[in-house]
Amino acid sequence: MAWNLLIPTLVVLIVVAARPLEETFITSLTDKRFAGTQTVNFVGLNNYARLLSFRLDIVPCRLNEETNTCAIDTTGAVRWEMIDRELLRQGFRPVSTIDLGGGRGLTVSAIDASFISSAGNTLFFTVVSVLLELILGLFVAMVVNSKFRGRGLMRAAMLVPWAIPTVISARLWEIMLRDNQSGILNKMLVDLGIFSQSQAWLANPDIQLWSLILVDVWKTTPFMALLLLAGLQTIPEDLYEAASVDGANRVRQFFAVTIPLLRPTIAVALVFRTLDALRVFDVFNVLLGRRKLSMATYNFETLVQNQDGGYASAIGVIIFILIFIFAVIYVRTLGVETE
Repeated sequence: MAWNLLIPTLVVLIVVAARPLEETFITSLTDKRFAGTQTVNFVGLNNYARLLSFRLDIVPCRLNEETNTCAIDTTGAVRWEMIDRELLRQGFRPVSTIDLGGGRGLTVSAIDASFISSAGNTLFFTVVSVLLELILGLFVAMVVNSKFRGRGLMRAAMLVPWAIPTVISARLWEIMLRDNQSGILNKMLVDLGIFSQSQAWLANPDIQLWSLILVDVWKTTPFMALLLLAGLQTIPEDLYEAASVDGANRVRQFFAVTIPLLRPTIAVALVFRTLDALRVFDVFNVLLGRRKLSMATYNFETLVQNQDGGYASAIGVIIFILIFIFAVIYVRTLGVETE
């Protein structure tokens, strides 16, 4: 009986999800051109090998001949020696170098340096933004869940950033983050004495990702708070009263009652937000364009600009696999299945 009821759902799932995924995977094994009429050739796993070929090498810093110390560039960063020439001939290009101290650095190089760089940008953006949204969302949810005058108005007001379309909110933040007199954020921070001069939020490579995280946290924290608020309202008030009678203070009640009972809701909120952040496109595309890419914007560039349909399909499959891995980790570690 149960399977009979599930069959229509499974049929719809196969049509709307499994069939397009199968088509994307098959295309990723070819050199198909986007909107082209050229003959399509089977290339096997070559697209994946090119995307995922990367290596780690220890390199020394470049020495300043006058001081015999590591040379520093105009931005204050250490200058590193290039990787071995044989690796360059094989097609590897440096992505970034991590300072290990002692004049040594760990250089990440890859055949497709742009993809590895975009993957690093996406993972950093996902981890930091989702963590901040969880902390701030939980704080906001607990505030609006308490009893005070005007609580309904505050619940409605907190949803305003989330209700604004992402492209529009990104354009608004692009204006506010300008490094001239029209950038209200710089104006406010300089007037308060926090910064001595305006910051190039979207032009300085060191703070570009942090600027995007700021925009994403501002826009999506209300969504996280809304999900957590729904979970908080399912916790019986009797449990807090019993804990209070037993002598538990507010902090003890938070860790002994609120967090354990809220864990399934936190898991669902993390799954939603992480999967959304891993395929982030609009914020990167509007605020940074081609200056710094996410995996989704690199996929777009590969498909539309380079017309490389097979290679773009391989990128799409890798994004899908990453999302699937994160979903399984959340379900397993936070116990969504057992609740």
